[in-house]
Amino acid sequence: MPRKSVHAEDIVYFPERILSKVSRVKDCPLTLIEAPSGFGKTTSFREYLRAHIPSSSRAFWYTSLGEPSSKAWGTICDLFDDVDPRVSRNLRSLDTPNRETMADVAAIMRECSCDRDSFLIIDNYQLVKSEVQSDIINAFSLHRNDALHIVFITQKLSENTTWRAPDIHNIGPVDFSFDKRSVQRYFALAGLSLSSQELETVCAATGGWIAALKLQMLHYKATGVLAPANTMNDLIETSIWNRLSEEEKRFLLSVSLFECFSPRQASIMLEGVSNDVNIDEILRRNAFVPFVPDEGVYYMHSLLQDYLRNRFEQTGETFRQETYRRAGRACETVGEYFHATQFHIETGNYEAILSMPFTTQYFYNFRERSVIDLFERLIDECPEETLLKYPLALVTFGQQFFRDRRMLPFSKTTALVQKLLDAPSGLSGTELLRIRGEFSILMSFPQFNDIAKMSEYHRRAYDSLRQLSAPPRSVIFGGAMPWTMSGASVLFLYWRESGALKQTLSVMDECLPYYVALAGGHGAGGEYVLRAEAALFRGDDVEAEVMCHTALFEARGAGQIGNCLCASLVLARIMLLRGDGDSYTSIRRSILKDAREAQQTSLLRIGDLCLAVTDLALGRLDDLPPWLRDAESIRKVVYTDGQPYAMMLHGMALLQEDRYSELYGIAEPVMEFARRMHYMLPQVYYNIYLAVAKNAEGCRAEAVEYLEQALLLALPDEVYLPFAEHGDSLTPLFDSLQSAFPEDRVRALRSLCARQASGAEAVRKALSGSGCILSARQREVALLLKNGLSVKEISEKLFVTENTVKSITKAVYGKLGVHSRVELTKASF
Repeated sequence: MPRKSVHAEDIVYFPERILSKVSRVKDCPLTLIEAPSGFGKTTSFREYLRAHIPSSSRAFWYTSLGEPSSKAWGTICDLFDDVDPRVSRNLRSLDTPNRETMADVAAIMRECSCDRDSFLIIDNYQLVKSEVQSDIINAFSLHRNDALHIVFITQKLSENTTWRAPDIHNIGPVDFSFDKRSVQRYFALAGLSLSSQELETVCAATGGWIAALKLQMLHYKATGVLAPANTMNDLIETSIWNRLSEEEKRFLLSVSLFECFSPRQASIMLEGVSNDVNIDEILRRNAFVPFVPDEGVYYMHSLLQDYLRNRFEQTGETFRQETYRRAGRACETVGEYFHATQFHIETGNYEAILSMPFTTQYFYNFRERSVIDLFERLIDECPEETLLKYPLALVTFGQQFFRDRRMLPFSKTTALVQKLLDAPSGLSGTELLRIRGEFSILMSFPQFNDIAKMSEYHRRAYDSLRQLSAPPRSVIFGGAMPWTMSGASVLFLYWRESGALKQTLSVMDECLPYYVALAGGHGAGGEYVLRAEAALFRGDDVEAEVMCHTALFEARGAGQIGNCLCASLVLARIMLLRGDGDSYTSIRRSILKDAREAQQTSLLRIGDLCLAVTDLALGRLDDLPPWLRDAESIRKVVYTDGQPYAMMLHGMALLQEDRYSELYGIAEPVMEFARRMHYMLPQVYYNIYLAVAKNAEGCRAEAVEYLEQALLLALPDEVYLPFAEHGDSLTPLFDSLQSAFPEDRVRALRSLCARQASGAEAVRKALSGSGCILSARQREVALLLKNGLSVKEISEKLFVTENTVKSITKAVYGKLGVHSRVELTKASF
């Protein structure tokens, strides 16, 4: 029978077995705590940190709430900010990891440094959406710093999970189970003495599961008898639910809608329930809603949350609607506008959504399609008269629809704004000018990439907004987002018609300043990057270099890192042409530094592309970003407008790896995509790739046809560099050309081919110190090959694809001058 005791809710006790297992965390690089909900995983580890870790140690904690995958990965990367900022930046540069990037994650973790005892905890890891959950754990365990201890706390992951990494400390469900002695001790701490029969009943009913034990203890404490049923819902019903007042029940039902909530949010959810309800008292008495001081929020245990959400669905419509309304306001108070939208849309509170301060940057940080789905639903469901009250919100949403190529909601949104502008009753003169100006910028988007047509709308916007401020400024468009939309070339975006490049340069010079002024510097330096690229592509590296430095001055002054990266890429290609290895290396370092310090996913992607262009120009394939290795990865990480550029580099990699069948398979779809988008550069490059591939296979006539098609597109604009980058393969075909091309341009093209070949070779020698030195990755693969591992085994060991291993092997053989494994085993490296 119960006797007088301390509060049962405050009892924290764990068996010696689990404490012993947890205590080993400080001696291991990574610990995996994996058990179902209700086993006390988080509580036991928090207690261990509180009681056994000295104050000089640091603990950084992230609890997943099922956020979008990119946000979850970004937050995990943030954990390393105070441990090793370089690791944080490099991990973030990979975006959400996939199977192709796991080798990079592992390589980054191997370089991690930590100067003092630190614990990095990733809780609720099962909610982190990823196809490579176990691979991430494996890769993180590969760090070799004795001061760093990484802990993953998770419910059961995939049944097929195989933990290949050897140094993972595993704590599982068996370790958390209470035996009879531990159950007896746990109840005794609450002042409860169990008879032998009661002990047997408790153990049989709970299976030694701490959540069930706590509920049984609470029920026994309150009633003097054990719960008659052994299901969790029945235990929650008798131990918690039935002991609450009606006001307390309504409060807990309302906060169960959140994955976590702050005291301020709790107060909002309590409004209208009762002034007599004490939030602190309700939550203090409930061990299943712990408060985390470091984060300033309450987390509701999933067992209680599931029970409450089921009950919530059975409540009346009036209560549910009112609760959703409060939940929306509660999310707004902490700036969780997308979560607020989810609640408001359920109640039809469309005006609340439309009046929230959404910005382009806010959307930009959440690329998951589910976010845009909400606003597409809003446009479909919200009454037209309500939408028309918020024209600037419609312009903001319209931009997101266009970016995601959702043309139906884009058309509906723009039609509504146009309707308002056609009959602007009730709008002040200032409001009308603002709406007209912002809408004109939005309507320039469908004209992409016709600079002149886009500029017509920019000038209209300029005329409207200059009446509101000097200089005129948009409140919607602009910011630090890449102007080149995930591409690393302005020429790629705006060279849209053969023979019209010179005109395009002039139009860009005239038109871009209008947009730059409107967007507060967005796009600054773009016209100079375009001129630099055009000059370099015709072989004028002197003018190109001057334009690059002008572009860097303009872009850096306006904070346009994307344009800085594009200009730096042109400089790197100039140094390749000149054979200046030292300058080439310095510029590559600058590209890497700018991309990483920007800490923006799209800018990191542009940095990847810049480095990939220079690597491919030298025939270096083993350091290409893994996401560039297949079309599906490219579609996942690059915006639609930039995909043909990435596919252009992907095609070059396929060509250099002699993967001709794959190249033939994607060539026409990529060129058709480029034709639809009015992109000339991918068409030129893919015709060149096909010419090189066909010639290598002995199909000379077909090769000449593809070469002629590329020349027909490129020579009118003196675009020679793509041919020069493949000069060794193309030069033998020049004498077989059937079409008549201007002799002066063919001569210039041949000359540039010779310069590019000579310069690239000089840079290769400079990078290798005139010797034949393998890169770190090449050496790693070479040693594994030398030790007799198969391509498949190396692939699994290094977390890379078999095609990547084959590509690296080819590069190793080329550098060492060997032709087989037998020769490799005798080579020194």
